[in-house]
Amino acid sequence: MHLAKLYKLTEQGINIIKLVYPQVKESELERRNTEKYGEVCYVRGTNNKWYSPIEAYMASHHQSPGNKEEFKSAIKEIAQTFGLDNGGKEKKDSAVDESEIAEVASKLLRIGGKWYKKAKDPLTCQETLYDINSSTIVNDYGKEIGNMILKVAPKYLAKTNIPSHINYQECIDNGDGELFYNIYRPLSHTPTEGDWQHIEKLLRHIFQDQYEMGMDYLKILYEKPLHSLPVLLLVSDETGTGKSTFCKFLNAVFCENALPLTPEIVESRFNSYWVGKLLGYIEEQADDSNDRKKQNAKVKNIVTAETLPSESKGKDPKLAFNFLKIVICSNDEYTPVKIDPNDTRYWVRKVPALSKKEEGTDILDECKKEIPFFLYSLQNRQMRYERKNRLWFAPEQIHTDAWRKIVRHSQPSLEQELREILLDIMREQQLEMLEYDLTTLIALCDNLKLSSRLKCSITRSDISQILHRWGIETSKRASRITYYLRDSLNGLSYSCQKVGKKLKINKKKLIDDDF
Repeated sequence: MHLAKLYKLTEQGINIIKLVYPQVKESELERRNTEKYGEVCYVRGTNNKWYSPIEAYMASHHQSPGNKEEFKSAIKEIAQTFGLDNGGKEKKDSAVDESEIAEVASKLLRIGGKWYKKAKDPLTCQETLYDINSSTIVNDYGKEIGNMILKVAPKYLAKTNIPSHINYQECIDNGDGELFYNIYRPLSHTPTEGDWQHIEKLLRHIFQDQYEMGMDYLKILYEKPLHSLPVLLLVSDETGTGKSTFCKFLNAVFCENALPLTPEIVESRFNSYWVGKLLGYIEEQADDSNDRKKQNAKVKNIVTAETLPSESKGKDPKLAFNFLKIVICSNDEYTPVKIDPNDTRYWVRKVPALSKKEEGTDILDECKKEIPFFLYSLQNRQMRYERKNRLWFAPEQIHTDAWRKIVRHSQPSLEQELREILLDIMREQQLEMLEYDLTTLIALCDNLKLSSRLKCSITRSDISQILHRWGIETSKRASRITYYLRDSLNGLSYSCQKVGKKLKINKKKLIDDDF
């Protein structure tokens, strides 16, 4: 019996069934929102309950079901109206929305034998790959459409990590026709010509007289991400200097390719969190001197190693290409790290405090708005410093006064003690130069019981090595020497004389030593 005659349905009546309730949109009847039980196509209502079309219609008209056979015929006719027949099964030639399939497929990918879905992390808002089973796609979209989605979704042999900010490619062809998925993430900024005065103000504050060198550092980060760079160490014993703001600005520029690090993360053997990233910044230092020593050794290895074993919990380590650059912020101007006189891996900048007016403004938000303009300017800027070595900059370019201060305080205890004693004597006697020989310098150390205080023996060889590091040479001929010893009880110095091979120790050399 015809449905319209049985239930006196007009076109309006059919529309009522399609809507289920007046509040329900037609999209509720799309295949993805229906479940089929036997011969009945069930439809979800606004109350989240499932109804057959007839039940929905009758409920909306407050009528009760009649003859079951009549309902069966009615259900078949309504099923045909909804694009379903053959006992509730989908038609094979149902209309397929190709644009919808392409949209869904673009968020899926297969790497090796595993399927992934791209989605933004709700906390970080960064695009992340989540594991998903192919059967889940088929269940969600139906067998026919699900298989079509899986067929057109991109497929890769394996993952690779090739950084690029200007000519980024997500799909990498190895030249033999094999495709690899690039896990390095593109930047979200489009370089555009414009004003970036807030960024310039921040960078001039951080780099001071080395502003042009700082701009070159950032240009290398942006245009040559594979090139190694020295550790940028920002120090200041003051608060409100903008060090943290600078790190957050770098994070905003390089997006998912930059990340914060802690001493614990750096020292951990499970390093897959940061291996393969462009930039890591540390805003706190290890408290214990032994931990700091371990962290320092790890950092120095990171900035120069071309490859590192990438290791995750429960997985075998894999060799990965390393191009991580490190920025460290510290409130310790003297011993944030241990730096040897010949070390070329640290570029140390002392950062002054921001003015009260500058500190009160939210400069970071303004800087973020200007990033597209800054990147445009960076691309069109000429390099000021030519490459000198594997870390680009020459040692004399990165050996700042702040660097020298840390080097002095990184020396062995005997060297530090002897330096301070000699400077104290010079200040007390108002002298710019002192005269000693090896014997009298050892006598000075013995006089002040340095051996007991430092719990080590002091030999002529120890003193000779210190003098060699200071660049002080012994005269070849013996002459009269006026030297000073210090009373261990009252701390006052007094002069003595003898004949020996003179050592001239200059005050300026001790204070401003370039090593």
